[in-house]
Amino acid sequence: MKRTATWLILTGMTLAGCRAASQSSADKPPESSGDDLTVEWFQMPPVERITSKDAIIPILKIDGAYYTACLGMEIPLQKSPEGLQWGLTPSPMAGTTIGYFGPSYPCSIHIVDRTRASFDPSYSPEAVPPVLMTKVDKPSGLLKTKARPPRKLDDFLGVYYPVWFPWVRMEIGKKGDLYWMLERDLVSSKPPYEWRTRGRAQIITPFTDGLGFFGMPGAPHTIAYNKDLNRFEIVRMDNGVRTPLAKVSSKKDVPLPPLSIGVPTWR
Repeated sequence: MKRTATWLILTGMTLAGCRAASQSSADKPPESSGDDLTVEWFQMPPVERITSKDAIIPILKIDGAYYTACLGMEIPLQKSPEGLQWGLTPSPMAGTTIGYFGPSYPCSIHIVDRTRASFDPSYSPEAVPPVLMTKVDKPSGLLKTKARPPRKLDDFLGVYYPVWFPWVRMEIGKKGDLYWMLERDLVSSKPPYEWRTRGRAQIITPFTDGLGFFGMPGAPHTIAYNKDLNRFEIVRMDNGVRTPLAKVSSKKDVPLPPLSIGVPTWR
């Protein structure tokens, strides 16, 4: 395959160039998540200095644009000679690429993590080789984002999980006329789940026009409902990056996916 044409590997929804390294499931058409977007799934094995366990990496297509997931956020991807490259800049992950790196590395991911490099002098993103990936089926237990449109602010009250990173639990509540959000981190990934509160509840401010909130001091976000994708989401106001949310009942047990979802980063 000529390098000048290798970006076609990951910009065609059949991902034909990656099938040589995949299992029989690759012969199936891309699966829909059931939430008005198309997803193809790849598994990355444990790699020293990147991740200690398998990671499931989605490639999303939303309104003709491509994304992947990282820490619950949908990161835009742009075409590159190898395939699809991290399209969010500035970012310590800029340069991360999913694609074809020659006969030895078909259907691979090259992760760039300059945050880790700043803490670990033995780690050099440029020296880490691409990692082979395998096309897999949609993971079981994935939370659904599809939700009914809110008709009033109180319809936002409840418990939410980032669908691509359900290791964080977000609760929206109300006291008097004030709305608040509280975050919890997962301590134990096996039932019974144990959650640790992250700081104090933060006041969130309703939009002056429309339904939704401004929130999270120090990191400008909105919490709103996306009518096109039929889901609740957090959107960063500085770069437009979205975190889709799965809204669940506070009394409901949440079945967590068996594997980590998204491009691994230093944490």
